[in-house]
Amino acid sequence: MVMRPRPKASTPTSPSNATSARTPISSPSGTSPMTSGTKTGPRALTVAPAELPSRPPRRRSCARRRLSASALSRRLAHLAARRRVQSAPPLREERGMATQARSGATFANSIEWANAPAVDAPLIDGDLPGPRSQELFDKTQQYQYGSYFQMVNALPVAFTHGEGVTLTDADGNRFIDFTQGHMVAALGHAHPRITEAVANQAGRLLNVRDFPTDVRVQLMERLAAITPGDLNIFQFFNTGTEATEAALRVARAATGNHEFLAFTGDYHGRTTSAIATGMGNPATGPRPSGFLTVPAAFCYRCEYNMTYPDCGMHCTDFAERLMLANSHGKLAGIIVEPITNGSGARTYPDEFLPRLREIADRHNMLLIFDEFATFGRTGTWFAAEHYGVVPDAVIIGKMLGNGIPISVLCVREGLKDALQQTQPSTTNGGQPAACASAIAVLDTIEEENLLEHTRALGEVSLDRLQRLRDAHPSVGDARGKGLLLALDFVTDKESRQPSHEAGRLFYKNCLERGLVVSGGGNNTRVCPPIVCSEETAMKAYAIAEDAIDAMERELGYV
Repeated sequence: MVMRPRPKASTPTSPSNATSARTPISSPSGTSPMTSGTKTGPRALTVAPAELPSRPPRRRSCARRRLSASALSRRLAHLAARRRVQSAPPLREERGMATQARSGATFANSIEWANAPAVDAPLIDGDLPGPRSQELFDKTQQYQYGSYFQMVNALPVAFTHGEGVTLTDADGNRFIDFTQGHMVAALGHAHPRITEAVANQAGRLLNVRDFPTDVRVQLMERLAAITPGDLNIFQFFNTGTEATEAALRVARAATGNHEFLAFTGDYHGRTTSAIATGMGNPATGPRPSGFLTVPAAFCYRCEYNMTYPDCGMHCTDFAERLMLANSHGKLAGIIVEPITNGSGARTYPDEFLPRLREIADRHNMLLIFDEFATFGRTGTWFAAEHYGVVPDAVIIGKMLGNGIPISVLCVREGLKDALQQTQPSTTNGGQPAACASAIAVLDTIEEENLLEHTRALGEVSLDRLQRLRDAHPSVGDARGKGLLLALDFVTDKESRQPSHEAGRLFYKNCLERGLVVSGGGNNTRVCPPIVCSEETAMKAYAIAEDAIDAMERELGYV
């Protein structure tokens, strides 16, 4: 941590100096970075530097000044780390460190702003990771272990900042980012409008527990205007896992039952109940009772060795029969991702979700859609809109905060009493800065027509990835909707056997070439931010194809 010098008590601040100290920071032109076409928030607060009184140095005895060998070693390491931070060379200006927002340049629209730093990206100087990235990774391993993304080990790049559709690492290398932190910063990193909204709110109010706030009311009114059906009752959390747990509790309260039907390949979180509803790790132990997971309608690798549409949607019929055979008469709900996230953008036949709605209605169960990843990313606000299905509850988040943690459980009005029974209070859920960020996100998407842009770019992107699939023996499937897209790597196209090795090497090759994708196995998500331009997207897909070529040569596909 860099220490600020303490003002001398003997040097009073003159009135002129005080005025100077309170002059707000502005752009060179005296205008706000946010100009026409966007809303502007209240002017930033200005805070004068605090006058701190001097104090006499503390006297210590000789005995207290003596340090043990281990304490001395820790102290010297701490001082060395401080010197490294203070003396670290600045990142190269030619690599786009000065953003338009910081320089006061005019903000025209999100797409133009977000893609400006990608004009000359990627820029990779030397092998990865660079020395500063490696140092940060080593320090991370010293204090944190096992909780970071497994593919970081393959190429441990440490990022220091992002701008629009790009990321810059600790060594000044610039990347095109097609992950946005697990699809969170979908409007680009450090978006000026969102940054301004959060900063302004942070200067007003950050937490008042469950008391009403103006920004939370504004956000709820905005959400009520776009949610399907009468999903107009909201509860706020920080993560998708929390919202999932809350949805399960609402279903229990509404039905008086505790049994749930879920689907393999779906991901709903890592708490004990959430992980029982889909993708799970055997290390977590057996699933809690009351959760039944069955294969979904994933036609590319049908678990029943059938072919759609001749199968007659056998998977949903079998799921219902298996559910009834294993139930103790305590059915509470069905939870599903309309389009999967963790298992690689699996899309389903048009009949799948309507069939689940019928099953839920037939057995007096709640239908819960986990749209934490799909919200705003598929070309509509909700993926459910593509299928004409209104669930009883829906979970949203991720890009809603564009990097500020926020999740929302939306339930239909008839479930408000059940929601109340669950006492769904959280310490930071719906805190004002997160609400301010979400309002700025919704405003930007609506005013700049980014849902339509997402649909159009999604169609072009899927076509490009499918042509890439057709040209490469290692790519078995290219799928998705909107800008939630993925490639599925196989050992060969006939068997469709997943190839985790090909997926891992593709991920590493992309990163070495300056493209950040989300890998971890045979499924690799290739998800442009919704402010990505077609030009930047095509550049990224060319990098992806080059990475596949190199992977196939190394693994002997060609």
